Amino acid sequence: MWTCFELWLSAVSVEPTSRPEQEMFVSILFGEGRTEILNLNCRLINFIHHLKERCGLDVKESVDLMDASGRVMNLEAVQHSLAPASGVLAERQHYVLLRVCRDDESGGRKYVPLLNNCSQSHPELTDLLKKLSNPNKEPESVTRRGRRQRRKNIPSCDKE
Repeated sequence: MWTCFELWLSAVSVEPTSRPEQEMFVSILFGEGRTEILNLNCRLINFIHHLKERCGLDVKESVDLMDASGRVMNLEAVQHSLAPASGVLAERQHYVLLRVCRDDESGGRKYVPLLNNCSQSHPELTDLLKKLSNPNKEPESVTRRGRRQRRKNIPSCDKE
């Protein structure tokens, strides 16, 4: 009979990388300025599952990561992949954790940063997320006195 530890080892084991001396990790930013450091030397399916566990999310929830340049990693498409996580994510990089919501009306995706106060700490990422969530939407129109109206808080998925 297998122990839980043996099952865990068999689930996360992958072939060694060609650079075993190099540390392969990423930093995930979320919550109230929290950072989780995760190892990339595992399969994507295990990496994503562990990411959700460490960040306190439901394993059924769709998540993604955004790098510092605003590029979304599209983890949803590879969430069941047995490929190494290091093939999708760059080592020693910082990523912002995103919740991926489905927009029933348009059929598109909406990205919600799970980093609290993202609009104050990373305003450039907030603008990029708006563009990603509404790729065909025109920019906000100018309102009274020539100023744009900005939303102060970022919406979450409807299911919360």
